[in-house]
Amino acid sequence: MTSRTPHLDIAVTWADDELQELKISAASERFSGEVGLYASPDELRDVAERLRSFLNGRSERRDFLLGQEDFAGFGTVRLDLHRKLFAETATLEVTLRANPGERHAHAETCLVRISPTVADVERFETELRRIAQRLGTRARLGG
Repeated sequence: MTSRTPHLDIAVTWADDELQELKISAASERFSGEVGLYASPDELRDVAERLRSFLNGRSERRDFLLGQEDFAGFGTVRLDLHRKLFAETATLEVTLRANPGERHAHAETCLVRISPTVADVERFETELRRIAQRLGTRARLGG
């Protein structure tokens, strides 16, 4: 078994003024997955805004969905982030779903769980804002 460094990585592979193609990968120590999807800069900005209120201790759970479930050959990412009120670490469950490129094929999914510190989530939130403002091309949590 190969040991991996737990992480969530969001990379911009193509962009124009209204749309970004993203490659999202996630890994735990035992499992990993990768999916491509399209998102608008507004979607990433919304994730960053909701992360900000999570970081302020006002909420103990946030969930996010990026991508379109019916877009052949691409996929979705569901992020479920939670922590005990004002705790220094969080738990992030990342579900990657790759839609099949062919009509009768089945979708594949991967669920990984990582435990970032609140400081790591703060850095990730800043990197997401940079992507949404077209100032950066990658946001990485962990690893």
